[in-house]
Amino acid sequence: MVFSCGQNSSEKELIGNWREIENEYSTWHFYPDSLVFKLTGETDKTTDWKANKTQIEFDIETFERNSTGKFIDTIHKILIDYQLSDKKDSLFGTLTNNYGLHNFSMLKTKNYSEYLTRKFGIKFTLPKNDSNKLKEVDPVYGMKIFMNIENDNLIGKTEHSNSLNNLETDIKDFKNKLESYFGTYDLRTERLYLSVYADKQIPDSMITANLAVTIKSDFFLNNKYDAIPIPRPPGDTLPINIYRMYGTDENKDLGFRKAKK
Repeated sequence: MVFSCGQNSSEKELIGNWREIENEYSTWHFYPDSLVFKLTGETDKTTDWKANKTQIEFDIETFERNSTGKFIDTIHKILIDYQLSDKKDSLFGTLTNNYGLHNFSMLKTKNYSEYLTRKFGIKFTLPKNDSNKLKEVDPVYGMKIFMNIENDNLIGKTEHSNSLNNLETDIKDFKNKLESYFGTYDLRTERLYLSVYADKQIPDSMITANLAVTIKSDFFLNNKYDAIPIPRPPGDTLPINIYRMYGTDENKDLGFRKAKK
């Protein structure tokens, strides 16, 4: 594939940082001389690219087995048919490769906080804190909670619903998502915590006052694998950790987030 040294107007519109709406762990960084992208569960890949008004084209180098079982270096051509929003900050694409078609959409943002604001429709400015008391937490296990103050009223929502009224149901849905990924009886599902993105003007006390600090335990719930069904005792609960997120440089990346318990 031959690439020109200069850029056309369509390529210039794509320059910047993009993150998939359907999966925030898939990121695309378009630079004038390269494309760096990362899909879920994979390492960063860097390649040349070109584009026009309707299509993005690039190659991916992979190692695959041939008919004899030997690994060979293979080049896959990737084509993305796409359309930009009027503001040029949202992309709707269909990726075509050897495995078929994949529809996806992306947001162009300066950082992770802006991505969350646009995706979930709630504005917030994270507090800054460079203290050593901040802890690194894995975002995979954190169910997102968003809080802001509007007209002297607390506005809150989760990544699953538009209020905090269904918190227990939302936590259950999030845990089900973890179980579908790790397995029902994998202990990693117990690492679940509430990942709170609260505006800097909201004190910690207001956060804890509006969030449950315990959840109903699933340990005694009946399931098809029980030899003898055991009912859950009334009021049986487990504590749940709450972490407040902070606006450090690390929050722009895909790795661990800085938070305070």
